[in-house]
Amino acid sequence: MNQGFDAGVEPGGLYSSHEIKLLIGYLLIGAGEPMPRGDVLDVICGGGMANFFDTSAAIDELIQLDNLIEQDDGTLLLTETGSQAASLLADRLPYTLRERSVAAALRLLSRRRHERDNDVTIVPAEGTNGFVVTCTVGKEQPPLLSFSLLVADEYQADMVRENFLRDPLLLYQSTLSVLTGGVQSATADRLVLELG
Repeated sequence: MNQGFDAGVEPGGLYSSHEIKLLIGYLLIGAGEPMPRGDVLDVICGGGMANFFDTSAAIDELIQLDNLIEQDDGTLLLTETGSQAASLLADRLPYTLRERSVAAALRLLSRRRHERDNDVTIVPAEGTNGFVVTCTVGKEQPPLLSFSLLVADEYQADMVRENFLRDPLLLYQSTLSVLTGGVQSATADRLVLELG
């Protein structure tokens, strides 16, 4: 192994071109939809499953072998042959690596959908050093939910953005439940316990 190309590969990661190609196929099958090349690289390389150069080369080889198609929009789509090969040979990969890759791909796809279907804007607050973060659930008019928060700094603004985009519908459902009386407040619960 050339140590220059080992950087970022965690123990149990892949170095064999054949195994990396299988992992790419398995990941795309598990994701259930085409993914951009950059997202496939983020999942595999960002997760320490293989290095960037080997993964990029494996994608190119899969395209040359007609196991993978890079579509006009830049997404990677398995061909029928590529899908069959990945399905038949996937058990040659460590189980934990297979599961980790699919879970990471599904999280990334979910995040991309949340970014596409919802909005977050961050602007400096006038007269303060803070920022106003406006989060909007849904793109339709009127939106399902829209709110603005004043936060102290850019770090907090980014944290609000990240946490909102993790699961905007959960926030909507929770807010609706609290505002319609579906959830008792913690104060009311404490009073019941103290008086009971």
